[in-house]
Amino acid sequence: MQDFFGTLKFFSDKRFSTIAGTLVYFLIMSIAPFTLWLTLVMGNVDIERFLSHELFESVSPFLRDLKSSAEGAASGAGIILLITTLYSSTNFFYHLRRSGEIIYDSPKLKGGLRLRLASLALIFATFLLIALIAAMAVAGSWILDQIMPYFLSDIFSYTFITATAFAVALVLNIFACPFKLKAEEAVAGSLLTTMLWLVCLVGFTVYLNYANPEMLYGKIASIIIFLLWCYVMMTCFVVGIIYNGMFKSRRIMKKLF
Repeated sequence: MQDFFGTLKFFSDKRFSTIAGTLVYFLIMSIAPFTLWLTLVMGNVDIERFLSHELFESVSPFLRDLKSSAEGAASGAGIILLITTLYSSTNFFYHLRRSGEIIYDSPKLKGGLRLRLASLALIFATFLLIALIAAMAVAGSWILDQIMPYFLSDIFSYTFITATAFAVALVLNIFACPFKLKAEEAVAGSLLTTMLWLVCLVGFTVYLNYANPEMLYGKIASIIIFLLWCYVMMTCFVVGIIYNGMFKSRRIMKKLF
């Protein structure tokens, strides 16, 4: 019991809820320009297979509106808009590393320009990853629907989403760490994040089946739900980073003593 409360205190001392809130802010600041550039670089990427999945039905209306707005903006985007939105789209990854420096108690901050360029490279890598995942989802869903019964197709769908979530958590955990972090050292926290994500996604879906946010928030209900969803998901992610940081600190202490 003492270890349990000690662990809770450790997470609290790392200000996980504050860091999660900060990252949500920069995610919101980045997601619209990122969607604009995704449309410019990759065209009309078909993500409807994901948006129509029951796990994402709570945020799909907002994401569909965002995608539609990005497609409209892309058709008339000028050079100034493109430059500023490209810079803005790197904000989440930039501040993710800065948050990692806080979590890992890094004594030295990484160079701002170097980190911004690394964030930019990760943006374009994300473009390719989204296109690949979308293509795999479309092809895989069609094949599964043709040769497998519905319940088996659903199992494969959840497995694919889980594997994708773990891969995303692993890459972001490695990027967030200001030190050299091996993939195997980031697995524990990434698995924890993935497990928490799945639990919260299911819980969020169940909650919305019984709640009626439109009665309270009216026309902005989809925005409020999306913000709340992002905060819950980001909290799960930050918990995973702190979990990795806790074990890395213990390994360093063992080497010293």
